[in-house]
Amino acid sequence: MRAAGGDANRQSQFSRQVAELEAWFGVDMLDRSSTPSRPTEAALRIAKHVDDFRREMDAVKDDGQAGRRPVVFGAGERMIRSYLIPWAARNVRDDMKFVFRNLTSSAVRAELLAKRVDFGILRIEDAPKEMVNVPLKPIPMSLMVPLALANHRRKWTWKDLQALPFAVLEGSGRFRTFLLQMAAESGVDLDVAMECSTWSQMMDAMTACNLAGFVPKDLEDRLPPGRFRAVKFSGISSYTDDFVVSWSGTAIEKRPDLTILAKKLGAGRPPKAS
Repeated sequence: MRAAGGDANRQSQFSRQVAELEAWFGVDMLDRSSTPSRPTEAALRIAKHVDDFRREMDAVKDDGQAGRRPVVFGAGERMIRSYLIPWAARNVRDDMKFVFRNLTSSAVRAELLAKRVDFGILRIEDAPKEMVNVPLKPIPMSLMVPLALANHRRKWTWKDLQALPFAVLEGSGRFRTFLLQMAAESGVDLDVAMECSTWSQMMDAMTACNLAGFVPKDLEDRLPPGRFRAVKFSGISSYTDDFVVSWSGTAIEKRPDLTILAKKLGAGRPPKAS
């Protein structure tokens, strides 16, 4: 039902295809004793072998084609913009095409394990242990305040933040949880004027609506010059974003052209920071 997306005709077609596979292999593909049905171990083994075969055939096809060979990266929008694109500018090659896929950390992990991406950048806690994982430099957060609201305080406290309208990321992400917890412990209710889904949207909102916000250090220079001031605020010094560059060592061995890229990606250089 989930695969068919609510289309009864597609659902019936998929059911027939599963039955045909079960008849051909002589094993059950679905464990129908559970709700919803789950793939059996045999089905997962077959899927893995088919996936491996298709990747090998794609590699053969790529080897036989002229032009640029794709190298696929999985990462969030923030890391693509602040790390991978500047990195690619320094490492562009005539024989390669860089493909950047905007994915969450959990999706990067899944795509790495399925070997559908060559390299991934993801949070350290989500990194697959069976992969090669090279830490990037931890990224602190910065409190960015519009100049019109910054005053001339030398030191800011949680109490001072009550007077500022903020833009924040929506949802219950790591930093949002940390921020609200720290504010609550200090007896402060932040004036959240706008919530956004991405850092890019949040910084656009800060600029257009003259709002303060906490942004990762590597994104400071994405804000318009002369419009904001990074103010010293020790209340967030204990928080950092920790990422790793991850790849499959065995997969790299099958593509010698990726070895050099792996070494450069794994050099541990942090994303660009102002």
